[in-house]
Amino acid sequence: KAVVSTQSTGVISSGNGSGGGNGGASEIQGAQGRLVNPGTVLEVGWMLLKFSQLTHKKELRKQAMSLFVETTFTSAWDPAYGGVFSFLDVDGLSPTELTWNMKLWWPVAESMIALIMAYKFSGNRTFLNQFSRAFDYAMVHFREPDHGEWYGYADTQGRITHTFKGGPDKGCFHVARCLWMCAKLVREVVASGGVEK
Repeated sequence: KAVVSTQSTGVISSGNGSGGGNGGASEIQGAQGRLVNPGTVLEVGWMLLKFSQLTHKKELRKQAMSLFVETTFTSAWDPAYGGVFSFLDVDGLSPTELTWNMKLWWPVAESMIALIMAYKFSGNRTFLNQFSRAFDYAMVHFREPDHGEWYGYADTQGRITHTFKGGPDKGCFHVARCLWMCAKLVREVVASGGVEK
């Protein structure tokens, strides 16, 4: 199941200025044009949900929940081993990224924020159940039990591949933001006694 079909996306690259009505940009053809990073899509999804709240755009909220959160998480969640795949091909072909099936800390963190926020705005228990799955995966596979910081990289089966917790590509930002935002969102749902419409 593809995240978004190539017919409905505006996947573009910077062009030489000779393109049509899109400012000189052109669609990226082939495998690179079909490549999707689910972690980024989920992150944009929760940002759109927050923007829809601030601007009172309910149609945007519905689209963000459906396309950016629900469809992406369902497509990117590994049904065999859990975790969020690093890359997908929108047409369901094998992604060309060699690390496509690794499980990284930050896509799981972004999915947790997106899912609990989608639950807050919809009351749809599917989002709450998916949040629980992502949270449990992070706590079992990424969280280091003695100090709490998360490891960053796991293989397809969820085994840690790199034992450092910080490095050139992994800092503390995603984990801290994720846990702070999730705690805040859960408190808001509990305090309001339900769902924010």
